[in-house]
Amino acid sequence: MDITADFDNADTVSVDTLALEKIVLEEREQEIQELKSLGKKVCHLHTSLLYYRNTKSKMGTVCYEAWKTLVKKVGGSQNGWLDLGHCLQIAKSDLDYIMNSVRDDPVDIVLKVYMQNEKATLDKIVEAFVTLNRYDILKTIEDPFLNLAQCFNKDDSGYQSNGNSNGCKEIISLTKNLPNDLPPALNKNIVIKDKDPNRPNQPKPRPVTKKADKENKNETPILFLTFTEDGHQTAQNIQDYVEDWADVSPVTVITLSDRREEVYQNPEKFIREYFEKADFVVPIITSGYLNEIRSCNTDGPNTTDNLDYKYVNFIYTLIVNHYIHATGCLNKKVRTVLPQRVDVDVFKHISMYPDLMPFTHESKFNEQFKAFLKKGQP
Repeated sequence: MDITADFDNADTVSVDTLALEKIVLEEREQEIQELKSLGKKVCHLHTSLLYYRNTKSKMGTVCYEAWKTLVKKVGGSQNGWLDLGHCLQIAKSDLDYIMNSVRDDPVDIVLKVYMQNEKATLDKIVEAFVTLNRYDILKTIEDPFLNLAQCFNKDDSGYQSNGNSNGCKEIISLTKNLPNDLPPALNKNIVIKDKDPNRPNQPKPRPVTKKADKENKNETPILFLTFTEDGHQTAQNIQDYVEDWADVSPVTVITLSDRREEVYQNPEKFIREYFEKADFVVPIITSGYLNEIRSCNTDGPNTTDNLDYKYVNFIYTLIVNHYIHATGCLNKKVRTVLPQRVDVDVFKHISMYPDLMPFTHESKFNEQFKAFLKKGQP
């Protein structure tokens, strides 16, 4: 059998390599254009949809798969999360905080910081990877993002857009239904910014409520709050909760910032007096609070202008002395509160402080503190 017949003219066969290269480049360019067009297909989807979870529904599975693929692919690249954060215009201070102070997956944290913006749509994430020339990432997330877009297509899902008549789709978002579990320093809903950029950020003192004005006359129950900077929002929340109580007798909530003028006259005297008067001293336990009270803390003296932060250690010393000497290690004075989005490290370390146990989660504050106060009434 002659197997060389087909190659008799082999010397005359040539391959137009330039033509092949041109075909490859054209195919590559077409693929890149298709990846770039991915942004148009998800421009009406808010990044919060990545965090929808319902294992029993197709939509929940698709959302989780899109989130998992994105986090895994970006996380597999050196500094991928940092490049993405820069392209999404996340503040450098936030990125530095994520790098130095957050132990969770940085890609996940970047997405959660970004999605606090009402206009944080997925197309901007696509555009970020185009800017970075990370078509490998775009190729990986293409199918999960297309599946996500298909789930929220109004013709398939039953979703009815309230968009304008000009054809623009309304942004589909879940931000109102998702808990914001970011650390306080990254949570834009609670970080208070001062108008003067040269002045340290300090919470504004709340006006003294009518309940506090009546405290001396009516001998109302007293809750004395103590907290560091990352517990300030919870302190404000507690004051709001108590003000809304309609089924219990009036209660006075004391913070040092609210009584600034009185505290300045003689801080130690004021704090000792209200420590004794208070029905309950209420430490708000955060990472900042635990760091402040640790005996191994080598930081310099607390020079903050905020009185509540300034005297945390002094109040904690009173707590320890009362717990050990006045009550014989029975906790009758202190009722600790953990914030809604408490750092996981707090749970690891709070057991080291029996004088701060037991604790009440902020979500249970109304129920448990009403019970505490009623129990103390004659």
